[in-house]
Amino acid sequence: MSNDYVLQCSIDPRKGKLSVKGTITIPAPPKNALFILNRGLGWTKTIRRTAMGNIALDVYQTDEMEVPRLYNGNLWAFQIDEPDLDEIVIEIEYSGQIHPPVKESEMPTMGYIKQDFIELACYSAWYPVPANMETHLFFDVILKGPKDWTWKSNGILKKSENSSEWHWQQRSLVNDIIVVGLPERDAHIDPESLFWGPNGMIGSQKVLDTDVRRLRTLLEDWLGPRVTEEPIRFIITPRELGGAYTRAGLIVVGGGYPTDAKLRRQVLQAMSHEICHDWFCKASVRNYDNWVDEALAEYCSIIVTNDYLKDDFLDWRVKTTREKLEKQGHVPSIRSLTRDQDESYAAYYFRGFLLLNELSEKIGRNLFRDIIGEFARLSVKSDTVTSDMFLDFIEEKSGTKIHEVADLWLDFEGTGIP
Repeated sequence: MSNDYVLQCSIDPRKGKLSVKGTITIPAPPKNALFILNRGLGWTKTIRRTAMGNIALDVYQTDEMEVPRLYNGNLWAFQIDEPDLDEIVIEIEYSGQIHPPVKESEMPTMGYIKQDFIELACYSAWYPVPANMETHLFFDVILKGPKDWTWKSNGILKKSENSSEWHWQQRSLVNDIIVVGLPERDAHIDPESLFWGPNGMIGSQKVLDTDVRRLRTLLEDWLGPRVTEEPIRFIITPRELGGAYTRAGLIVVGGGYPTDAKLRRQVLQAMSHEICHDWFCKASVRNYDNWVDEALAEYCSIIVTNDYLKDDFLDWRVKTTREKLEKQGHVPSIRSLTRDQDESYAAYYFRGFLLLNELSEKIGRNLFRDIIGEFARLSVKSDTVTSDMFLDFIEEKSGTKIHEVADLWLDFEGTGIP
């Protein structure tokens, strides 16, 4: 059961101010609906719509649960106090500025409103991010901003009037609402290009265009249709830290990709990893199931890069990943981690990839590859994906008992691999 957001937003880049009003429809709401909102934003209206009219909704800051480090915000409780409701509609208004993460969190600034660029996603909690409910959602967003700005979102563009009002709608489940924008005079705008962002940053990225298109085609031939029909766009942002993230065809990249020829293999694999999240994006980031999305994106991107370059990239990557994992020292088990913990990168990407490679060797590379292609098609059509669902699928399709091996890897903690 997923929330449905209808938001009307106004952004003033000169003042760094955001104002939002709208509704959230919550199916089967909990007694207290918990949301995360950026520290610099304040509520100005919270109302619950009922058949008898609107009633004030009690909202208070709480420490009922710990806010995951992925999100930069405070936790708020909307007191419902009525069990067994089919759904409720809450009307909200809030405004303020997007504050960066506190220094103690050691998290990069992934959301900001600046005079020359705006990047907003769940990490900055610019919209009320569900904390004790399903993170996947639907949305309808209308944005008013400067007339001379251009924008991108992970919804389908319905309307843009004189570049001052933009309307996006997303009726497929997604796990975030993204809005990025910059002045038109500074923007690289080419509907045929894979890249979008500041002119000064896009030029160097164009050298990657042909390779990435070919890799995308190889992935689509293997994994089937992507989760969205929207074209892939790499959104290059001016931030230096935080890496990349993918939402329904939009791949948002801090600083762009290196174009040094010596790094070509690694860069193409990293770009392919992000494209793979158009198939593998349904596991919850709130528990260890997220290893499935990250390990599959890593595995598939390495395989397709190996196919494209034909230079034993897979064997090299298995070797170097083992070495990197050894250098990490003690790494907790995959099952004990969530995505916001620092150790999850080594566990999900490194150990997770090596686990899939181990299963591939056990089952047979060609058969395993076919099974992953089938699972990608299933994942695109599913609302959620879990670790058990994935492993059961492999076992059923391969006719090979793999749970014992997988459990050994998922529960292993220590240096290296089991």
